[in-house]
Amino acid sequence: MAQTFIKRRRSLKRRIKAMQIPRKILGVTLIILGFFLAIALGYFTGHMFGMKVAVDGDAMAPAIESGGTVRMNRLIYKVSSPGRMDVVVFDMGQNDAARYYVRRVVGLPGETVQIIDGKIYIDDEPLEFEYNTEYIENAGLAQEAITLGSDEYFVIGDNYNSCEDSRFSSIGNVTRDQIVGKAG
Repeated sequence: MAQTFIKRRRSLKRRIKAMQIPRKILGVTLIILGFFLAIALGYFTGHMFGMKVAVDGDAMAPAIESGGTVRMNRLIYKVSSPGRMDVVVFDMGQNDAARYYVRRVVGLPGETVQIIDGKIYIDDEPLEFEYNTEYIENAGLAQEAITLGSDEYFVIGDNYNSCEDSRFSSIGNVTRDQIVGKAG
């Protein structure tokens, strides 16, 4: 039985050796394959991590000025969820044309958000907002307590006295499906 196995193995080796591609052709094929793989990897990386989004307006000033651009990481929220103080890019999907907004997440799913006396409260605790210490002049919808759904986020601009965000019905709470990526 062992000799039969050895004979079959030798026979298989001879057949494989007879079919082998000359080394030069194999080398060139591997180089071409590597070239196309590098292009595909570069495209994927650029598309997922390097998409640029133009910022229109002063909502995130002074951190992000109007007319500037931010890089958006589209992959990060496919493997994790937005966190508090993350700067996210979301799509309002108005008029079938993508219009991206850039705002900071302050309220997470299941939390209650309210603005009292110019300060943001999360579950009745004041939020330490280090990006802007100004008094919030217009509480908007957050004048009353807003309890976020299981896939909703409350977003606000860093320049909150001069922007539209979740306090206004034109934007409201942002759902997880609307969030396109993380600005960075």
